[in-house]
Amino acid sequence: MTIKRIPIFILTVVLVTLLGACGSESNGAAEELENSDSVEVSETRVYESVKGDIELPTNPERVVVAVQDYVGDVLALGVTPVGAAGWVFDTPYYEQQLKDVESVGETMVSVEKITGLKPDIIFTYSEEQYEDLSKIAPTVFIPYGEFDYRERLKEFGKILGKEKEAEEWLANLDQKLEKKKEELFQHVDKDDKVAIVELAQKEIYLMGISYGRGGEILYNELDFSAPSKVEEAVSEDGWASISLETLPDFLGEADHIFLGVRDSEVGVEGGEDRKDDITSLSLWEELPAVEAGNIYEYEVQTMYFQDPIALDNQLDFIVEEMLSSE
Repeated sequence: MTIKRIPIFILTVVLVTLLGACGSESNGAAEELENSDSVEVSETRVYESVKGDIELPTNPERVVVAVQDYVGDVLALGVTPVGAAGWVFDTPYYEQQLKDVESVGETMVSVEKITGLKPDIIFTYSEEQYEDLSKIAPTVFIPYGEFDYRERLKEFGKILGKEKEAEEWLANLDQKLEKKKEELFQHVDKDDKVAIVELAQKEIYLMGISYGRGGEILYNELDFSAPSKVEEAVSEDGWASISLETLPDFLGEADHIFLGVRDSEVGVEGGEDRKDDITSLSLWEELPAVEAGNIYEYEVQTMYFQDPIALDNQLDFIVEEMLSSE
């Protein structure tokens, strides 16, 4: 019986093919293992906060906002928290989004309630409660006032994995601002002076750029200026308390006045009575803005916050009010 010889080059081809197949399977398995490892690694990440490095979940789903001023930032990014603090539940432009959200308290939040919500991440600026909250879940401390509202939204976007959403939100707001400016300044002089006055039971307050009440929109985005004496008075703290008899001194140059009245919803009763007492006086009636009919009364509840959702709504209100007097 004759045994046929297989040419050497055919053997070589077969061996190379077999080895290549084994190598591919081996590489595929290695890649699969590598990908599996990378998924595990990406489930958490380190965020550098003012309190030090914190290990956070990459895509946190159960978010608690333990201070009311940051609730709107989270909502603007499309994230519905499981728990939120403060008066936000009574603020019209948050109500619908917060209808299924648990209230965890107001100034001092309930550690027990927050624990029961099993959060993935907690936001606060409370030094007093930070340590207790950080024992429940990773807690991000963002000092109030460290960022302007644009920077703050971007920071929240970075923390929550919503950077694209933050950029889109701000881009849309910028487009809206341009349209509102064009509409407003066809009827209102850009050089007009605008003051923000807020009344409580025993106090009269002037408000500046950094203390809510529409100051961010009026002074930073619409570029109005306050009367010079008002600017000087509020420059240090963002607000100032003045006496009744000095109203003409501070508001004599104001072409427009936004007037807020504090009531029980914000912890101070009697503001409405105070308003009636003041607005019936000749020193008020003779103010140029009053004589021109340029007084716009606002609800403190809707003008208090400075997050993107609040400012978007305040922009609408401010422009509508100023155009209504023209």
